[in-house]
Amino acid sequence: MSTPTAIGFDMGATSTKTGVVKDGKIVTRGEVIPTRQDGNTAALIDAFVQEILRLKEIHRDADAVGFGVPGIINPVEGVVVNLTNVKGWHDIPLRSIVMERTGLVGNLENDAKAMAYAEWKHGAGQSVPNVICVTLGTAVGGALILNKRLYRGATWVAGEIGQMSIDYSGVDFVYGNKGALEAYVGHRHISARAQEIYKEAGRTLSDEEAHLENLCKAANEGDELADKLWADIGLKIGVGLTNVIWLVNPDRIVIGGGVANAGERLFGYIRQTIRSRCEKTFWEHLEVVPATLGNDAGIIGAATLALESEFRPA
Repeated sequence: MSTPTAIGFDMGATSTKTGVVKDGKIVTRGEVIPTRQDGNTAALIDAFVQEILRLKEIHRDADAVGFGVPGIINPVEGVVVNLTNVKGWHDIPLRSIVMERTGLVGNLENDAKAMAYAEWKHGAGQSVPNVICVTLGTAVGGALILNKRLYRGATWVAGEIGQMSIDYSGVDFVYGNKGALEAYVGHRHISARAQEIYKEAGRTLSDEEAHLENLCKAANEGDELADKLWADIGLKIGVGLTNVIWLVNPDRIVIGGGVANAGERLFGYIRQTIRSRCEKTFWEHLEVVPATLGNDAGIIGAATLALESEFRPA
């Protein structure tokens, strides 16, 4: 019996990564496709279709293709409702277009949910039924696995942890929810906060020195101001996660994305915050761990859901 095989697309605001997935592993990496094509949706879909057909020639056992999409989707109908960072993507029936032109079963999912499903099925979230997944990058994405199922909510948009407020009178943010977590712990916000902390201490931090990798390095080399920054970021992330913990009582929290590369220093501050703000029953057996699939999670999750999603067409 052949191993189920699917093609996965991890669609980003600037580029789309592709690959063929078997047993939770990428066996062939496809081409990286530029996502922004001057608002020409048809041209981008053409590029997707051509890459699917190319990969299908290599892997004739592939019978499904999944897309992880950075925006609002309707997984039941297979429609991209809106991509805020990619022009022209409004109410696009991507699944039906791809199925008609390639002959493969299609599936659509939000990119953070695809990442979460991959980590739960094949990565750091394995073996437990209730997992919170968070991606910490330029934006802050999130998704929930509850009772061994990807939880989407009434209109399929549940899990947007980055938009939860950690300060009801805090800074304004894109969707109107003042003090949204993402407004404080996205890449650019961390760099800006670092420059504030150094300025308050009478030191100037260049833009290059304010890059995340350099801030991590500085903290590891004993820079007290850099450590103060990561304590501040760990507090903010921990507060956001504490709200979710009180609500859903997870077994494990999986954290991925570029900010998570700060490593155990950041994770320690996050755990410390959670323990100070939750009753012991909630955190005593709770694990807070880094994601393990890295940049492959989106492709793996999209492909796996193409094989397993309840919205997969018959």
